[in-house]
Amino acid sequence: MEVPADVARVTETFLRAVDARAPGLVRGLYLRGSLGFGEYFPGRSDVDFAAILSGRPDRARLEALGAAHAELRDAVPDPPFEGIHLLAGDLALPPEQCPEVPYAYEGCFHRSGRFELSPVTWHELASHGIAVRGAALTAADVWTDLAALRAFSYANLTSYWADIARQLQARPPSRLPARATHWCVLGVSRLHHLLATGSMTSKSGAGRHALAAFGPRWHPIIGEALRLRERPGDPSEYDADPACRGAQTAEFTAMAISASLALGP
Repeated sequence: MEVPADVARVTETFLRAVDARAPGLVRGLYLRGSLGFGEYFPGRSDVDFAAILSGRPDRARLEALGAAHAELRDAVPDPPFEGIHLLAGDLALPPEQCPEVPYAYEGCFHRSGRFELSPVTWHELASHGIAVRGAALTAADVWTDLAALRAFSYANLTSYWADIARQLQARPPSRLPARATHWCVLGVSRLHHLLATGSMTSKSGAGRHALAAFGPRWHPIIGEALRLRERPGDPSEYDADPACRGAQTAEFTAMAISASLALGP
């Protein structure tokens, strides 16, 4: 797909900044996440990336990467530019074999960590990666394994999302912010889609999947999650009763987790 103008501005600014400080360091730049599924909402979507480096960066090149991200943050703070810097050979192996790598998250550059080193990232790059610099990635370039992706997603449900569900149930429904509906309803629905179909989808795609997969009882809160993602300026059916939105968010999240786990890894 052709990247939106504000996304192109982000990538061009970053590449210009890093090339000026460390010529030849960034050999490839690929976008993933919702952009890879053709989904982007200005002012709300992030720009998720994977940069392919010519070699493991030494201290000077780490400083160059950090300075380039700082320049980008000051020049183009929105949309957020978040992702990892790794080698082409890292993508050819399972992500657990990849060493810690530099990454950018929430406006900050980190010299080392395991941020986004997961089967999800690898599979998105292999099937939906957008090449900004470098040749398009092929199946021969990126390790993929559907069984590993399913197992990772299943484990994510039993750990991260199970904890989120407990937090939702413990919090008064009236105090749950609208963003929790967007994050939880669509987030868990993406995992249900993967386990049910064996394929990945975007957040909006997950919402449409949920409308088909779950009964009419859940359609109002699924529709609300889609509204918050796609049309946040539209009026909400929950404006007069935010506590109802909070309660239904918690109920849907718990239900969808159980339904997803029933599908097995």
